Amino acid sequence: MKRLAVILAPLWLAACVTPPPPPPQPAPEPTPTPEPVVYVEHLPSEVDAVLAYGARVRNLTAAELARELAALAGEPSGPDTTLKRALVLSRMHGNGELARAIGLLDALGKSTEEVAAPFKPLAAVLQAQFNERRKLEDQADRLAQQVKDEQRRADEANAKVEALKKIESTLPARPSAPATK
Repeated sequence: MKRLAVILAPLWLAACVTPPPPPPQPAPEPTPTPEPVVYVEHLPSEVDAVLAYGARVRNLTAAELARELAALAGEPSGPDTTLKRALVLSRMHGNGELARAIGLLDALGKSTEEVAAPFKPLAAVLQAQFNERRKLEDQADRLAQQVKDEQRRADEANAKVEALKKIESTLPARPSAPATK
């Protein structure tokens, strides 16, 4: 019994101990006051005007593009006019127009004029796209030429087969071999 009392006494005393107080609750964060909304009016820039022009000329016919190019020749020379000419030239599908557009963009990119600075990033992007398009067009031309060459070779081979068939049909029949015993 003493043993039981010795074992139960610490448990009984432990039950009398009050539990530690819970940790203090953190103070609620004050709700932040929303910052006032500031509206900034975006005024169209010269670059925006060139982008709008590019969207407009994208769907023009070849005759309308030629008229646009002639109209641009009468405008004063500047980086915006150069970009517009490059955009029109890139849409024309004549011989060398894309190369001329790339040349215009390259000259604009190398320009040291202060007024050309806002147009240089757009010129660089367009020049990269036009160079890629030029590579793809060159590759398509090479592949089209390879297809033509292969078709010509196939036609020549078919002609040879037909000629051999014609020759074979004109040959006399083979005499049958005598039967051997």
